[in-house]
Amino acid sequence: MKPSFFLFFLLSFIAYTQQTIDAVIVDSANKTPLEFVGIYNSINHTITNEDGRFQFSSNTDSIIVYRVGYDKLTTTFQKVKDTIYLNKSVLKLNEVTVTNEKTLWQKVGDSIRSNYPIYPYKEKFLLRGVLRYNGEITRIQDLQGKLERRTLLYTKEIDPDKKDFKVELTNMRKVGLVKDENDVYFIFESFNSLFMNLIPLNATGDDFDLTESSFDNGKKISINFQSKPEIKDEDHSGHYIINTEDYAMERFKMTAKLYDKPFKKGGKHIKFRTVSYDKEISLSKSSNTNKYYIASARYDVKVELTDEENSFSSFYDVSFILTTSDNEGDFEIKKNVSTSKDLFKINYPYDQRYWYAQNQLLLTDEMLDFIKKVQDPNSEFKIKSNIKN
Repeated sequence: MKPSFFLFFLLSFIAYTQQTIDAVIVDSANKTPLEFVGIYNSINHTITNEDGRFQFSSNTDSIIVYRVGYDKLTTTFQKVKDTIYLNKSVLKLNEVTVTNEKTLWQKVGDSIRSNYPIYPYKEKFLLRGVLRYNGEITRIQDLQGKLERRTLLYTKEIDPDKKDFKVELTNMRKVGLVKDENDVYFIFESFNSLFMNLIPLNATGDDFDLTESSFDNGKKISINFQSKPEIKDEDHSGHYIINTEDYAMERFKMTAKLYDKPFKKGGKHIKFRTVSYDKEISLSKSSNTNKYYIASARYDVKVELTDEENSFSSFYDVSFILTTSDNEGDFEIKKNVSTSKDLFKINYPYDQRYWYAQNQLLLTDEMLDFIKKVQDPNSEFKIKSNIKN
C-alpha cells in the first residue's frame, strides 16, 4: 500500500507543479518576430511583445499558440523550443472584385447580437502606451485594472457616450521625458477616447473597393478593403477576417495615410497634424459565454510637428496596446480614475512585486534599455516616473 500511495502523491505533485517557458515566436518564412501571438490553455493566457518574446506559466501542460492568419499550433511545455516558427495560413485568392460582399456583410450584421456582448460587462485589462520622438523612445506607460463597458460594439440603437467606460486602476508604471527639445508636451489619449478608437469600423460602403480571400479550408474569409481613388488626400486599406461558421469578425486591420492635411495650432508657436494611423484588433470567442471579446488591440498614430515658420519638422509616433482577460467576470469595480484624463498625467503608486511577477506583456529590450538610461541618477533628462528601485 505504501508504494502505491507514494506513487499517487508523486503523480499529483507533478500534475500541479507550475511550469514556465520563455521563448520567441517568428514567421517561419521570413524569420521576423511576430507580435500579438496568443499563448494560452484552458486556464492561462499571454501574448508576444514587439520582439516576438513571451513568458508563459501554467499548472496545465497543454499550450496553444495562435495568431489569426497563421496555422494554430498545439503543443506542450516539454516540446517548446527557444524559438517557435509559425506558418502562414494558405490563402485562396479570388481574382475578381467581390460581387456578394453585401450578402456576406449582412450575415455578419445579422449575427452581431449572438456573437458579441451588446450589453454592459466587465473585464480586466493591461494597457501599454509607448511614445517615440524622431524614432527614439521618450515615454513608456503600463496600466492594469478592471474595466466595465456599456457595450462591445455600437449599433444604430446605441450611441457612444462619455460615460460608456468605468475604470478601476489597480497597477501602473510610467517613465518618460516631460517635454521634448522644443519644450512641447505630447498629450496622451484618455481611457475614453482610446477605448473608442479600439473598436472596429465599417469600411465596406460605397467609398471602398472590396475583394475576398479564403483560408483554413474555407472556414475563414478575409474581406480586403481599399478606399477608392476619388477619396482625395486620404488612403485607407485593410481587412476583416470573418469566421464563416458563425459569421463573427475575428480580426480588423486598417492602415490610414493622410496627405497634405492642414496643420492645427498646438500652442507656443507650435503646430501639428496627423500623418497616419493604424488599427489592429483581434477578437476571440469565450467557451463560457460563446461571445467574442477583444483579446488584443493596437493603435498607432504618427504626428508631424513644426513651428509657425516651418523651421523644423519632427515626428511623434505613439503606440497603444490593449489586452483583456476575465471577460464578463464577476467582480466589483470601484471607479478611481477619470476616463477623460490624459493617461500620462494619471498618478498611481508603483508596486514592484506586481510588475516583477506579471508576464502578460513583457517589456522589449529597447524599453528596458530606455528605462535604465533615464533612471540613471546622473541622467540629464527631466523625467516623470512612478518607478521606484
